Formats: sequence, C-alpha cells, structure tokens
Amino acid sequence: MTGTLAVVTVLYRSAPMLAETLPTWVRSAAGLPVRFVFADNWPEDGCEKLIAGCLDDERYTYLPDPANPGFAAGCNRAVAAAGTSHVLLLNPDVWLRDDSLTRIRAAVEAAPGDPIAVGLAMHGGDYTGIDVHPISLFIDRLAGARRGPLGPSGGGAVFPIEVFREFGGFHEHLFAWGEDADLAYRLYAAGRRTRPLDLALEHAGGHSVGGDGKLLGFRAYLLARNRILVAARTFSWPLALLAVPFIALAHCALAARRARQGLLRPFLRGVGTGLREAPAARRQWRGRRFGLGSLVSYLRTGRAA
Repeated sequence: MTGTLAVVTVLYRSAPMLAETLPTWVRSAAGLPVRFVFADNWPEDGCEKLIAGCLDDERYTYLPDPANPGFAAGCNRAVAAAGTSHVLLLNPDVWLRDDSLTRIRAAVEAAPGDPIAVGLAMHGGDYTGIDVHPISLFIDRLAGARRGPLGPSGGGAVFPIEVFREFGGFHEHLFAWGEDADLAYRLYAAGRRTRPLDLALEHAGGHSVGGDGKLLGFRAYLLARNRILVAARTFSWPLALLAVPFIALAHCALAARRARQGLLRPFLRGVGTGLREAPAARRQWRGRRFGLGSLVSYLRTGRAA
C-alpha cells in the first residue's frame, strides 16, 4: 500500500480508558506500518507510562501540554508531528478490532485523496461521520444513510495530511465540540467529499467529562457558543439568514433541557459569547462557504461535487 498511517489521539484524563483501548490498537497495528501520536492535555494521570508499556519507543510520539489548549489544538499539533501521508484521528475511548487498521488502510488505498468517516457504535446506534440537521445544524450521521457524510467526526476520521493542512486543520478557538463540524462544512463547500467506512467501532463517549459538574458546564457552554460560531464562520450570508430562526428555536429548546440538567447558566453564557464573537469568527475564514447550493447538493445525494 502507498504511504503510511499515523493514529492521532488527544488525551485528557484518559488513563483509565486508554488502559482498556490501547492494547486493542496495538493488536490491530501488528505487522502494519502504523505509528501513533499522542497529544496529552492532562499529562499528570500516567498516560505516558501506560503508552511506553505498550509500544516501542520508535513506534510513537508523545506530546504533553499541561496547559490544555483543547481538542482542536491538540489534534493540529499531533497531525503536524505525524510525519505520514495520512492520519487516523481516534478518540481514546474507541476500541479497535484486530482487522480495523487493515480495513482502514485498504480504504485509504482505494481513495488516497479523500477524507474518510470511520463508523462508531455509540449511544445504542451506529454512526458514521457528520450529518446536517435543520435545528442543531450538525449531528452524528446514521450509518448506512443514503446521503454520504458531510464530513468525518473528530472521534473517528481519516485525513490525507495535505488536505488537513490545506484547510487549516481544526479551528483552535472552538476548543472542542464542534470543531469537526466546522471543518466538515468547509470541506463540503470546497467540493471535498468524505467517504464512509461503516466499521461500527465501539465508542464509550464522554469519558473526559465523566460526571464532573464543572466540566459538564464547560461542555454546555462550548456547545452553545460553538453552534453559533460554526454557522457564522462557514455559512454563506443567505444560508446564515435562513438559519437564524432555526438556531433560535434550537437554543430555546436546549435552554429548557439545560435548565433541567442544572446547566442553564453556562449554556446562556455560551449563547451570549457566541453572539458577541460571531462577527470576528466570520472574518477569520476567507475560503468558500457552505451556501444554499451546497445544501441542495448535500440533501439530494451527499456526493455531488
């Protein structure tokens, strides 16, 4: 096969979960030219020692950053250090089967220039990549859907490194939760199509917040803020204006849910921050934007250029 693959993983309070999943990655990579890059945003929990116990030194790169710059920045840093033609972005709470990396490399060989959405099994369903939603703007795409993915999910994604760099990677200001949708909209608007690979890899989900009230509030804040910023950055003006009532409706419905969860205050703070930052966010992206034509193309087939 042409080129090589690096598995890129961002860690944050991940040691207990990685202790379960990393051995499955090592078995899946046996005999393959696959290396690993770990960006550790919480290096105090022992992941470095765990990784060293599973992988030979020349097989991996470990990048600690106790300042925790976020998932988006961690991914960008790890991709820059990969030194391979392709990267597999893989969350630390995803288990691989013995043939998973062989199948992923075969998909890369079949279409080396395309991003690939890797299927994950989570929350009682199977999902592959990101889908457009009229209210929430982006959701997990059901595996096997007629439309192809808008783009890959950050939890299971293959990118040619040249494509990832061409689009500037993930927008680091988003920090986490929405940075993959931001990139997906930009990719689709520019004519880059994502191929699905319905592997249904077991994905636990949510290990980094794990019942921590402060972190759950931070996630509620980021989700509220980032939904507004993604629309501001990536939508054309006509589509952005059309989306305003839907975004407003979504946030009203979410406000009621967050109130029941005790997370209304960070949610409302996220909405306010998103509205305040939206004009600057729009100026930060000068490439092609996802407009009405892109939306019609996506809704029809999800594959048209």
